[in-house]
Amino acid sequence: MLVVYSPAVRIPEREYIYRVMLEEFLGLSCRVEFGEYPDVEIELDEGGEASRLRVADVLLRMPDSSWLGASSLPSCPLDRIDPGHGLLPSLPVLYGEPSADGSYFSKAQDQDYCGVDVFGGAFFLLTRYEEVVVPLRDRHGRFPASASLAAKEGFLNRPLVNEYAELLWLRMSALWPGLQRPPRKARRMVSHDVDFAYYRTGRRRRDAAREALGDILRRKDLRSGLLKLTMLPPGLWTRAHDPFDTYDWLMEQSERQGLKSSFYFMTDQTDPRWDGNYTLKNPRLIRLLQSIAARGHEIGLHPSYDSSRQEGMIREQFNRLLAAAESVGIKQPSYGGRQHYLRWNGPDTWQQWEDAGLTYDSSLGYPEQIGFRAGACYEYPVFHLLNRRALRLRERPLLVMDQSVIHPSYMGLQGEEALSEIRRCYDSCMRYNGDFTLLWHNSQLTATADRKLYMDILQLR
Repeated sequence: MLVVYSPAVRIPEREYIYRVMLEEFLGLSCRVEFGEYPDVEIELDEGGEASRLRVADVLLRMPDSSWLGASSLPSCPLDRIDPGHGLLPSLPVLYGEPSADGSYFSKAQDQDYCGVDVFGGAFFLLTRYEEVVVPLRDRHGRFPASASLAAKEGFLNRPLVNEYAELLWLRMSALWPGLQRPPRKARRMVSHDVDFAYYRTGRRRRDAAREALGDILRRKDLRSGLLKLTMLPPGLWTRAHDPFDTYDWLMEQSERQGLKSSFYFMTDQTDPRWDGNYTLKNPRLIRLLQSIAARGHEIGLHPSYDSSRQEGMIREQFNRLLAAAESVGIKQPSYGGRQHYLRWNGPDTWQQWEDAGLTYDSSLGYPEQIGFRAGACYEYPVFHLLNRRALRLRERPLLVMDQSVIHPSYMGLQGEEALSEIRRCYDSCMRYNGDFTLLWHNSQLTATADRKLYMDILQLR
């Protein structure tokens, strides 16, 4: 067992991040002892005299006057180091304290020093510290990728928390060659936000016609446009022709790859401009839930546009999903989901998810760009920065969303160029046997090119 000797300041924050980094990310058991220590010191409890790893302690030692203030943010430009030993070069140092000679690593007789504040840097990223400090938001009330330290410093495409965990492991395994960590199995996690359950449901014919013509004239996708045009006359509105009724196809693709799809449904509309327009009282939707459950896939919640801004709204919407599922005998052991429009509103959103009884959230991704918003490619337990306590809720960071890649207002990529960017993200994730999380809407499969791209992503290895 590892023993962490820690400064006795910000104890809840420290207990959280030590356990996340050592137990969750590295699979090592530890106990924490608090006292008057200048830095964080780690020891392998073997009895007798033991070597220690001393780790710089910067963020969590910030004075109260600076905590959650602009002066506590990392200073730019960040230092970059090359840790060697198979780790990626140019590692960004969010917080650190180099030795007098400028080196971030040194070794004495029985002590190894790491000048990178791996615990503080990981805490900063996993808790979304900067999103509490920086007030900038886009027109949907979301923290923009462009305002993030990761985008400004060019490491949004790197799971930096995982890199910090590997740096920590490198230093510890050099000190204690007999130390072992359990192997970790990579996961591919496919999910589908159901914004519009069916093409014609609640849609104005004029809007549908404009979208169909856009497919034909602008996107040069004759098949998709004609399919949508056939949906305009009410008499031709059949399941066989509905371009958004892709559920069976999605489940089939997942089953071929040995995967399980997660379908996240809305149960209320709080803003008609942005929310979907279906109800789970529709018998067709109830039959869909039954089909998903019968085939071994997952049902989850997609809370409405304004849900995170209204206390108790997420709980109310989740209860509706539970009622719909239980009305036809569906009993899942746990439920998760994702905020509509990725409107994650800081730690209060996490608190509402926990209060509702949900097990995991998967909202932490930027709409404009794929990558590692939380700096991690592992699922992890979350921490409420303002209430200063760890929650039971777990976060599954969202790495890739279809709209982020395809939409012309975002990355605007197609075909091989899109697949290449997604492959880079996938490879970064798989380097650490991580959780590759992909969001692909049921309504984003009308174009032949989109279906091909989706199938190509599922075949990445």
